[in-house]
Amino acid sequence: MSGDITKGIKAGSSAAPTFVAIFIGVGIAAGVAGVPALAAVYSTLAVFAAPAQFAMFDVAVQEGVLLQVVSVAVLVNLRFFVMSLTLTNFFPHVPRSRLVFWAQFVSASSYLLTFFESRRQSSVDLFDFFRGVVIMTFLAALVGTVVGISIGAGLPALFAFGATLFLPIYFSLLLLGETKGRFELLAVLIGLLLTPPLELLLPGWGLFIAAIGAGAVIAVVER
Repeated sequence: MSGDITKGIKAGSSAAPTFVAIFIGVGIAAGVAGVPALAAVYSTLAVFAAPAQFAMFDVAVQEGVLLQVVSVAVLVNLRFFVMSLTLTNFFPHVPRSRLVFWAQFVSASSYLLTFFESRRQSSVDLFDFFRGVVIMTFLAALVGTVVGISIGAGLPALFAFGATLFLPIYFSLLLLGETKGRFELLAVLIGLLLTPPLELLLPGWGLFIAAIGAGAVIAVVER
């Protein structure tokens, strides 16, 4: 294992406890929705995106809606398409076949941590760094899902909803630590304020819509 992968694992370890906590919420939500334990674990293996999984579980309580469940997951995860395209600019010498495989593991944390590392202009191989972050966060997500399933039986739906709010707050605080100007700080604060109510109104889309809103506000202010 290269030293740069190890650096990525160390960077991912800072987000790992949060991934465990978030995916405990995923496991709890699966139990509240009546999703079988193996199906919940498989959703983390195949989807690896808590907002999409929460949205899937909301639909899965109905019978005969497999197409709708898949459609919800695809639509919510479209935000990762743009992230994946951006990351490819950091990995110009990596074969496309390898990029396609690792693109399945893009998450907001792996994207942001790799992006922040690129801004430091270090000599780290960013692709190895990214893979290290993925290894740590993916394992944390699996652990959290299993723990959530094991403790989630019989819990009220309110607990599952409360777990969804931890995700946007975490990412807002993560961005806050990397801000370098007053406009970036304003964007983080707007996202922190808007995401919870938007997530309540539109589960799975709160963070995405808040990001667009914050970007629009900053664009207007900077002019």
